[in-house]
Amino acid sequence: MRSPVLYLLLFSLLLAGCLKPIPGDPALQEQFASRSENLKLTFVTDKGNQVAYYLPPLNNPHDPPETLNILYPGINSLALGWLRFIDLAKYPQAAYLLIEYPGRGESQGTMRPELNYLNTKGALAELASHFQVDSTSFQLSLMGHSFGTGMALQFAAMRQVERVVLVAPFNDLKAGVRQQSWLLAAIMPSQIDSRILIRQLLDSGNPPAISILHGAKDTVLPVTMGRELAELDPRISYYEFAVDDHTSILTTQWKLIFGLLNGDE
Repeated sequence: MRSPVLYLLLFSLLLAGCLKPIPGDPALQEQFASRSENLKLTFVTDKGNQVAYYLPPLNNPHDPPETLNILYPGINSLALGWLRFIDLAKYPQAAYLLIEYPGRGESQGTMRPELNYLNTKGALAELASHFQVDSTSFQLSLMGHSFGTGMALQFAAMRQVERVVLVAPFNDLKAGVRQQSWLLAAIMPSQIDSRILIRQLLDSGNPPAISILHGAKDTVLPVTMGRELAELDPRISYYEFAVDDHTSILTTQWKLIFGLLNGDE
């Protein structure tokens, strides 16, 4: 017989929307498919069939990418939501890999945050197989928003990357969840501590450039979290915006975000 605590956990996660599947958006899928060079990557993890989306650069789109930017959305967003911010003409050598989480869009299963790195590994392996190269040959930069900042840091700690851009980050996952539900934070089994991961990255032999952007009006993940992460090390670039909240920062600051991601700032 299942424990009542397990049922309480599942109920709390469903109530918070963390386990609720998010269907794909046909309009976004049509927009992605309208460019013939774009590639939908399919692979399998223990959660079932998974999907990621590859946007090749304008220059030499049929060759392995010189620069590959991996993008991680927020917990209640779809990977293809990044399409409205990506300007391929601005950085014609840059390619983009959009990571979908289990239970989002066309990806099956239910996510466990500490295992979401498997979707990045699977997508990179499939992309490398497509180009018949080793996945370690890709020069990576990572960007995440909200929940996705933890996913970016988690994967950056697993292999060498050039840059990590964190937009509206949490300091640790349970503290972030606590902003919405104390009960859920108390009983959730997952934990990702961004402070530990950033220190690990900066203590490595070849640390990536780390940038943090946060809106002062963020009520989902308060700006104090971004400030705390920025204060960990003077090498971290920090940008704070007085008029932005948790989501408006993407719309108002997208040029700076993608400039940082592509090493143009």
